[in-house]
Amino acid sequence: MAENPSPKGIMVPCTVLLSGETEKFPAEELRFRPAAYGIYVRDDQILLGRSKFTGRWDIPGGGVEAWETIEEGMIREFWEETGIRVAAIRLVDFRESFIAFIHHPFHSLRYYYAVNGLEPANETPCPDAEELSSVQWVRLADINPGECAPGDYRLITRMLTKEGGRTDGADGQQNFVLG
Repeated sequence: MAENPSPKGIMVPCTVLLSGETEKFPAEELRFRPAAYGIYVRDDQILLGRSKFTGRWDIPGGGVEAWETIEEGMIREFWEETGIRVAAIRLVDFRESFIAFIHHPFHSLRYYYAVNGLEPANETPCPDAEELSSVQWVRLADINPGECAPGDYRLITRMLTKEGGRTDGADGQQNFVLG
């Protein structure tokens, strides 16, 4: 019987979210982190949050709890960050990368869903004060690509212009565009 491989001695390069620098972490310190995000497009605008941690535009969403499905986690996180209830339409992107946040390394699995609001008359965003400084409807022309998380501007552009296809992440991420 073959032995299970050991992570001992393996160092994994992770992109540090706050600086964009690469730092190596021992493999045994990495944790899996499934996360899900909602892409809400309305009237040629997308709903984005301004991160208090990085100052960048973020697609609303975040970590999925162990007892939730990916879709349930996205819906909960979207609500917590924006105050808007949504329903998932379809999975549009998946990304896998190694990241570090506040010196904690993660093997990050990120799922992106196109979403619709459930209460159109009540869609005034209300940011999560702990994570976001604002939540706004933003037009593509008003987004500076450098103010987005790596890979997000490409996805935002595709969703706002209805482009399709697979994107190859020059930023080291594997991006699988679906649908």
